[in-house]
Amino acid sequence: MTDKRGIVVAIALLTALTSSLCADETADEIRDRAAVEAFTRKFLRAFEDLDMAQFITCFAEDATVFFPVPEPPERVRGKQAIRQRFEHVFAVIRNTATSGPPYHHLVPEDLSIELSGNTAVVSFHLRNEQRIGRRTLVLTKVNGKWLIRHLHASNVPTENR
Repeated sequence: MTDKRGIVVAIALLTALTSSLCADETADEIRDRAAVEAFTRKFLRAFEDLDMAQFITCFAEDATVFFPVPEPPERVRGKQAIRQRFEHVFAVIRNTATSGPPYHHLVPEDLSIELSGNTAVVSFHLRNEQRIGRRTLVLTKVNGKWLIRHLHASNVPTENR
């Protein structure tokens, strides 16, 4: 009889411990999801303001980017090369802007965040009258900080819809 009670107590303790661990994982996921969303908004705000100093801090040293047309179609590798390419993009935007920061308003639509350990995949749409911008960020957590490992950007003209 005592053995059965011991087994019941052990099962109850194991169940309580498992429930506690699952709750901690959920809390971690909630924190990571909120941190990834905040990071994404910080990244987009830096782009809106064409703030290169803030913008480039969002990228890992070995990050890669696929830019949308009409930019060159080849993958851009490394933070320095990404900076150089975006300096060109920012200059074009500034030259055609009618006002200062923010130069445009980027409102991510259909924001999706998928978490897997220290990796997050973020995708969203950016819409204007001419096109729908499709964006995917692959993020990695380094020393507790989210950074972009890869950015994939493509645009689809709205008249095709």
